[in-house]
Amino acid sequence: MRAPVRRAAGVAGTTIVLTGGVSAAGMVAGPSAVAAPMTRVMVIGDSVTHQTAGDYTWRYRLAQHLNLSAPGAVDFVGDRIDVWDNTANAPGSNDYIDAWFDRDHHAVWGDATRVERDAVEGLLRANPADVLVVALGANDLTYWSTPQTAADDMLALINNARRVNPGIDVVVAQVLDRSDYIGGRALQQQATAYNTLLDQQVAGWQTATSRVVVARDYAEWNPNLHTWDGSHPNPTGDFVIARAVANALAQLGIGSSFGPLYGAVPWPGTGRAVTAVAQAGRHTLSWAATPGATAYLIEQRVLSYGEQNFYRLPYPLAATAGTNSWTTGTLPAGLTTQYRVVPVKGNMTGQAGPSGQATAL
Repeated sequence: MRAPVRRAAGVAGTTIVLTGGVSAAGMVAGPSAVAAPMTRVMVIGDSVTHQTAGDYTWRYRLAQHLNLSAPGAVDFVGDRIDVWDNTANAPGSNDYIDAWFDRDHHAVWGDATRVERDAVEGLLRANPADVLVVALGANDLTYWSTPQTAADDMLALINNARRVNPGIDVVVAQVLDRSDYIGGRALQQQATAYNTLLDQQVAGWQTATSRVVVARDYAEWNPNLHTWDGSHPNPTGDFVIARAVANALAQLGIGSSFGPLYGAVPWPGTGRAVTAVAQAGRHTLSWAATPGATAYLIEQRVLSYGEQNFYRLPYPLAATAGTNSWTTGTLPAGLTTQYRVVPVKGNMTGQAGPSGQATAL
């Protein structure tokens, strides 16, 4: 077992331990620098942690924060690095908005505490960790478990993790509720009951060598503002979750507290270049998919009419994996039009991409 390394926030570089020794001739040797081991952190979660193509992810925001507040101190570990491809409805995508961070994790779309409870021992034997961040429970409460059963399963998960590493520290994230698509909040009653049980019981889950703390993000969370589809975090929601986990890790001596949140963060999804092909009385457009986009808006300006601005067509087109296409209605011969596409991801609208133009035959 390797105990988590406690470091002061804001100290740049790797923690250095100076050691010395005595030579065979009896002379005292000068100090040598030994790099202290990094703290291995494993994030276990469901789709809220796995997230989707075209996301930053809250794991990215947490990694950024730790790079600044505890540089060189944390190594994320796990058995996967992907996000879910929400267009192909499959795992294995690496289409993060910015993939330049430590992406190791163990988050699985549709995962639950009752599943990882029995799997965590093997997971940790294959991927040793000093700290677990467990963000599970929403699917348990939705499909199988009462709040008390979900809390009991969480404690069992922690105890099974201790069979591999008796000194492992654990961050348990509160369960977040979902939008019901009409302005209300689904799962609110169950999430509130479960989170209350965490507050009441977590002190009794600790041992002399293994601490347990709660990542408290529920009070800040609003699924109508912080998700792109009612359940999964948008770029603003990423910060809400990352802040709570960072503040919990700070209680364990890993990094510093996160600080305040600052307003809404836009989704930077951008349309891809449009290829417009002229046909008899129509134009056919094609463009590559924007990662994570669930739909596209077509914008056009008719150069033959001297239009200076693009005008958005009223109906979105459902996104497909790979190349997307659309064909206009009947156009008069000789009509020249420019087109561009704007990606949409749930309730988020991105930016228009490069335009293409064609003249109808």
